[in-house]
Amino acid sequence: MSESDPPLMTHTKAADLIKKHKRESKFFFRVEEDEWREVVLKLPLDRLIFLAMWCSGNDINILFLENGFRPLGVRVAFSIDRYLAISQIRPAAIIYERMIWELWGKEAMNAVDLRPWLDRGMWKHTWPLSSKHAPTSWPPEQYDYELPTDIIEQGGEFATIDPSSCHGFSPSLWRFAMMGEKIIKAESLYGYTHRSILSNLINKNVLDVLPQISRINAVDSIAHQIAFAHAIEDMAQFMPTVRVLRKRVILSELSKILAYLLYLSQLFRQLGIGIIASRCEIARELLMRWSAHYYGHRWLMDCVFPGAVRSIDEMEGEAAETLPQKVKYLCNEAHKLMHGFPGLIESLQDVGVLSTEQAIQFNIGGVIGRASGRDVDIRRYMPEYRLEWLSPRTFTSGDVYARMQLRFQEIDNALQIIETILQDVEEDVPVQDKHIIVETLYGEGIGVCEGVQGDLWYYIKVEAGIIKDIFIRDPAANQAYVLQNILQDELWENQSIIRSSFGILSTGVDL
Repeated sequence: MSESDPPLMTHTKAADLIKKHKRESKFFFRVEEDEWREVVLKLPLDRLIFLAMWCSGNDINILFLENGFRPLGVRVAFSIDRYLAISQIRPAAIIYERMIWELWGKEAMNAVDLRPWLDRGMWKHTWPLSSKHAPTSWPPEQYDYELPTDIIEQGGEFATIDPSSCHGFSPSLWRFAMMGEKIIKAESLYGYTHRSILSNLINKNVLDVLPQISRINAVDSIAHQIAFAHAIEDMAQFMPTVRVLRKRVILSELSKILAYLLYLSQLFRQLGIGIIASRCEIARELLMRWSAHYYGHRWLMDCVFPGAVRSIDEMEGEAAETLPQKVKYLCNEAHKLMHGFPGLIESLQDVGVLSTEQAIQFNIGGVIGRASGRDVDIRRYMPEYRLEWLSPRTFTSGDVYARMQLRFQEIDNALQIIETILQDVEEDVPVQDKHIIVETLYGEGIGVCEGVQGDLWYYIKVEAGIIKDIFIRDPAANQAYVLQNILQDELWENQSIIRSSFGILSTGVDL
């Protein structure tokens, strides 16, 4: 080593430091309050991906991903209702620290942002899930916005889009500070459709909550069903049959096609190009009718159960192949029209750019992340899929055009996967039917599914078939937060197009 070379530095990774502590459960290690500070200091030098954080009683649970997929959990109890924040190191933790503060009254010290995320001043109690909750004051406190205070003096103005005038968007409040036609700062508020889903699932039987799980998000119903089923199967160490897994693939890919066609049609409507939007809408309607005929529900609800799928009659080859071909034809026509529409592509490039760095910092997956160069596809780790079925495509521009183009490409890939499975006429080897006995379930499980917005995760703790703790990590929450940053410095006329390119978010945020 020469004198000019920097000295070698050795350090213990945060993951190694966590694993030195007592393993309290299948996924979580118990870390003391002072030891949590040491873990936080190691995080800047570690590649652990922050996934989710929630509170249960006196404990705060932090879930990381090791090596990109393997869950690694930390459980900490703090003597006072304050803990060391990690949002400055892992920006993806911002929204979770905000939720923990408003729901449980546990404050993240040195947090980037602790404004209310869900509470819009209509709750009956402050910190409603805490044992220390108290009645709220009336009238409700007005929440401050961090918009520039001198914007009016400089000749600027404010614009507001309230939930009652969402015009096809998810119900949320948007405030913009503008200088001329340029957006200086954008802020969004969600929580107007908050449904207390997680609280309503606690102390319920696993089988009793299946209809509710199926209806959390109509656009992404299958992903919730599969992720929940995976968590229960992980707990029971149960592997479904090949036939069940293949039907889940068909359902999952159908769900994504239906959602992508919805998002594309909304985007083209915002652009005022009805001829392309109509192709997407007709294709979606045909596919929903096909889904209702073969799977019993237009929105594919109540189709997936722990260890099983809904029992359906076998599909005839000719009938099963015809409709996807029609859908594929309409999608191809829409794609060709998009490329042939004068000036369309050029007008969408470099608009609403999400950089690769932002996608990594906020753990953005799905089409949004892949369009920005973050190649994350959880299907590669799901037992339902074969790697040869997947043809991963990524862009690096991260603009509206990349997200639109990638959705068309993934629709085409999804149709190919469905056709491959439907044309596979090999008979399954007869196996003895096995079932999960819910009443004997004890422990915890984690399940994941590549949904419409990205990787959807479920954590479930069960005792004798009764849910004692549950958390849903929906990727839409981080996407909703980062969307504020993307709109900054954009033209006002482009804000609705950029928001449309992200898709519907509130159902994933307001759980």
